[in-house]
Amino acid sequence: MKIKIMEKSFFRLALFAFALCPAAPQLRAAEATLGTDGAVFMKIPTGSPRAQALGNSGVSLLEGGEAMGINPAGIASAQMREFSFSYLGWLQEYSGQYVSYIHPVGQSVIGLNLAYYGITGFDARDTYGVPQYGEDVKVRNGYASLSLAKGFFLERFLVGVSAKEVLEDNYYKKYRNLVFDAGVVLRLGRKLSLGWAGQNFSGKAKQVVRVQRLGGAWVFNPFFTVALEKKTYSDKGSSMGGGVEISLPEELLQVGRVTLRAGYSPADSMGKNMTDKTLDSLGMNNTTGWAFGVGIYTSQALGYGMGLDYTMAPYGALGKSSQLALRFQF
Repeated sequence: MKIKIMEKSFFRLALFAFALCPAAPQLRAAEATLGTDGAVFMKIPTGSPRAQALGNSGVSLLEGGEAMGINPAGIASAQMREFSFSYLGWLQEYSGQYVSYIHPVGQSVIGLNLAYYGITGFDARDTYGVPQYGEDVKVRNGYASLSLAKGFFLERFLVGVSAKEVLEDNYYKKYRNLVFDAGVVLRLGRKLSLGWAGQNFSGKAKQVVRVQRLGGAWVFNPFFTVALEKKTYSDKGSSMGGGVEISLPEELLQVGRVTLRAGYSPADSMGKNMTDKTLDSLGMNNTTGWAFGVGIYTSQALGYGMGLDYTMAPYGALGKSSQLALRFQF
């Protein structure tokens, strides 16, 4: 008996539209196009708990391997080789892994990254709606990219580009697309930075969602930073997001820099969560749109730089998303 699998558009809507949609007024205006583009998982800030904690913002702020998924220009400021790994637990058993490596070459920086997503416990049913054995039903999504970036004017102006191969295999259909990213960062003094990035541009319309980011960050002092960003998606218009970072410098703690983060990106209410004990203990059963994170970095670990970042974002009845990342500089 033939198994009836969720079609591509339904999978995207169920998994991503609720978690990534803007607030209600914009949602009603965007309903006609919501979920009509492919590879919607490209909207998730995989590889950067920092960006996720700042309301999915960081186009003007991120550096190193975590920048490649947001703005390839961000790797141009790297002075050391860096390897990073992150694990993302998204929603409804959807998860992803991300690895990256960046390598300064002369006055330029080359970066490589790979992300892979999958889902467990897939709901497979026959044509009569009877549940079937779903272990053979594989949902695989991912991408791999090569980035090149360079800084100009004493790293006041950064430019980066990426070529990226994107795979979307939802069992029902499979797509492969070569897309391109480009971005710039402009640093005006030591306090203000501005950034723009265009992601997933190619000649095949609708198969990979396109994203444009425009934002800025203001560093009030070594302890406090604010980021604000506008994101425009090819399948649902624009949304704003932003967040704050509060840091205790490594010189003060003597063991490492500790950073606390909080961010917000407008989203509809997802209802009340009745099953997640963590959300219940934190009083976030009804919380949606907010994200919270912490980061620890030290440059004194055996002469190398090491960092650990974690972010949690509640999504009401859908549960919570969390991401953990490790990075090593050498």
